[in-house]
Amino acid sequence: MNAPLDPRQRAMLADMGVRVWAPIPTPAAEIQTPDLPLSPLPDGLADKDWATLKEAAASCQACGLCQGRHHSLFASGSVVQGPADWLIVGDAPTDAEDLAGEAFVGEEGLLFDAMLQAMGLSRKTDVANPASLVITSAVKCHPPDNRKPTADEIKQCSAFLQRQIALLQPKVILALGRLAAQTLLQDSLGDAASQPLGKLRGQVHQVSGRPLVVSYHPAYLLRSPSDKGKAWADLVLALQQVRPISA
Repeated sequence: MNAPLDPRQRAMLADMGVRVWAPIPTPAAEIQTPDLPLSPLPDGLADKDWATLKEAAASCQACGLCQGRHHSLFASGSVVQGPADWLIVGDAPTDAEDLAGEAFVGEEGLLFDAMLQAMGLSRKTDVANPASLVITSAVKCHPPDNRKPTADEIKQCSAFLQRQIALLQPKVILALGRLAAQTLLQDSLGDAASQPLGKLRGQVHQVSGRPLVVSYHPAYLLRSPSDKGKAWADLVLALQQVRPISA
């Protein structure tokens, strides 16, 4: 193999009228990494307890999203497992959330914490609070380049989310974001679950026998702060499911 020419040698050859060929580097985006073999969802998800369900999510290879993940965003919050008063479900993890290993980080995380504080809640485990909450994502592994998950990827992760709901038996489920809402409402609403988020919010849905309230994702509210008033109305509606207002 010939040694590569340095810039000085190339300049000398150019002065002599000698054309030098050089390979065109492959763009980083076109460099392919070998695919990992996929496998079916683990058996018996519907019978697993919290600990074994978490282990199954961390090692799941049922779709291609497993190939680029750093963490499986299984759950975080003021309690590490059920029962819980609140189950808050976000959209698919972003790159930042995948690296951090939890949902709602960075600037949107600050807004999310402010929303919780306004409701008298906290996701910190060391804060004394009578209400417990668990935070998870509709899809556990982040899609590359923050793209929208495919229908198959959503379907695979839904099995984990449904088992989480069954184990937690939350007093209320709060879906933050269109993907979270549509994933949770697919079985009960069918095609109607694909409506815009604005059509799904402002009412109480039912999922697995638990009340579900839909609202905007904090990332959206950072882009559209004028909708924060609508989001607060949704949070009040969710609070009423946990602490009904006496007549």
